[in-house]
Amino acid sequence: MASFKGTYTSTIDPKRRLKLPKKLKDAIPPSSNESFVIAAGYDGCIFIYPKEELEKKEEKFKNLTEELEEHRYYEREFFQKSEDVKIDRAGRLTISQTILEHAQIKPKEEIWIFGILSRIEVWKPEVYRKYKEKFAQTPEQVAQKIFKPESGSMKP
Repeated sequence: MASFKGTYTSTIDPKRRLKLPKKLKDAIPPSSNESFVIAAGYDGCIFIYPKEELEKKEEKFKNLTEELEEHRYYEREFFQKSEDVKIDRAGRLTISQTILEHAQIKPKEEIWIFGILSRIEVWKPEVYRKYKEKFAQTPEQVAQKIFKPESGSMKP
């Protein structure tokens, strides 16, 4: 299982290639065979999943039904903006123009790369700053909400 962590600054080269930072490259599970799925992520970023991690997510898709319009819509939106890629000999991933446009990223511009456990996210800094501005709460306040113990369990 992947365990990506950290924040990195980089650029996309003119041929739309992203060189993964060494720490992220070292965290790639050997079982992934250096195969990835790159997808248009949420909130204006790019998701990069090791192939095996996305296969776990695909199990959830198999539970969706094509009879429901929302299910069809989400499947279409996710998979039409996803692509299988392999790391080249220089440790780079090529990202399609469509996915770069989704994230408003252009070659040679600064990007931020975040390791987020099972995935890597790529952001244009301005887009990420705007995303963070939407939150009136601090990360600590959000953590208190999402990691709140079940009632009756751990009480002080």
